[in-house]
Amino acid sequence: MGSVVEINPFTRVEGHGNLKVYLDGSRVERVELCLSESPRLFEALLVGRSFAEVPQIICRICSLCSTVLKVTALLALENAFGTAVSRVTQLTRELILNGGQIQSHSLHLFCLLLPDLLDLQGVTDLARQAPDLLKSGLAIKRVGNLIQETAGGRLIHPVNLVLGGLGQRIPRDSLLCLRDELDAIIPACAGAYLLFRSPFDFPPLPGPNYLALQEAGVPFSGHEFHTRDGHGFPVEAYRDFVVERVLPHSHAKSAQVFGQHPCVGALARINLGTPLGAGARELLAKVQGEIIGQDMRGNALAQAIELYQAAERARELVQELLEIGREGEGNTTVQPGSGVGSAACEAPRGVLIQSYAFDSAGICTAADVITPTSLNQGALSGDLLALAHGMEGADSERLVGALERLIRCYDPCISCAVHLVRL
Repeated sequence: MGSVVEINPFTRVEGHGNLKVYLDGSRVERVELCLSESPRLFEALLVGRSFAEVPQIICRICSLCSTVLKVTALLALENAFGTAVSRVTQLTRELILNGGQIQSHSLHLFCLLLPDLLDLQGVTDLARQAPDLLKSGLAIKRVGNLIQETAGGRLIHPVNLVLGGLGQRIPRDSLLCLRDELDAIIPACAGAYLLFRSPFDFPPLPGPNYLALQEAGVPFSGHEFHTRDGHGFPVEAYRDFVVERVLPHSHAKSAQVFGQHPCVGALARINLGTPLGAGARELLAKVQGEIIGQDMRGNALAQAIELYQAAERARELVQELLEIGREGEGNTTVQPGSGVGSAACEAPRGVLIQSYAFDSAGICTAADVITPTSLNQGALSGDLLALAHGMEGADSERLVGALERLIRCYDPCISCAVHLVRL
């Protein structure tokens, strides 16, 4: 006799979703993963808008990811119009992206995932039973917030990041404050990986099809993708390789690359050799067997390595900006015109792709955005099915608990994913 085990809604993730596991007796027939957040329709909203409006609008897809959404849009438009930016602008953008990584990873690790590792019900129990751990995570997150607020002019939907440059350079006293704040949290970031070394006791999961950017001198960005199987393709040709389809039961599309569902994010980046600083490389050497070649249970540990990397790199960037001072080039004037520009960045949760076309007056004629969670949706669905198969015969409470923990391992940002549905 058929039955359905349902998780509705997801908890301790960004956005709304649900999962149905269809059973025939104790045998699992299929799973339906639904990212049910209300559709955003941003791509359609951008058509007919001036080029200057595009970065301001697209970052509204999600408040949590607004910084990397805006930076990627700026890069795409600057590619379309042949605009090069100054070293100070590049460093400031890299700094704010590291701030976003610190903020996002610390939130996920300490507030959303750590309760699972400690067998607690949520952040309230964590505050009662492990208050020092929670305080440490929130202190790290606060500095990530501060970096974004200082470099971006405000925490959410940054206004200081503009086409061709910056609204203003970060003042010296603000850089000195950031340096002190980073010095205070770097020791905690260096030790955070110790909390996330014990993966959940799941049945074996399929080997992920890692996908990440091949960085080419510009951290967080790049001109080419590469995969676990050694395939590669240029960012500007992404539509020849990334195939999306609409799912009848979800508000987000599902993607395939080279006929396989990709896996993006911290685990993919580290497995595919994204450059790390000396300190992060030293940490990775201690836990390499728990990350390299592992399934998404290793994503939290990979995020912990990246958390330390982001804090260390942000400290270096602040120091370099202090040394540059008021020297160096200023903003570049953007000359809009007919053109197409694409760009990709590594957001905290993985690859983010944006592409725009403009007419001779700089009016947007086409827009396309692919977000990390939409790229991960197929892999997550496949892992949920594999986990459910591996737990056939388990009682529903134990099954639901394991499935919820797996979903949180992926750290989905559902609000970013569902904008893909069109009118």
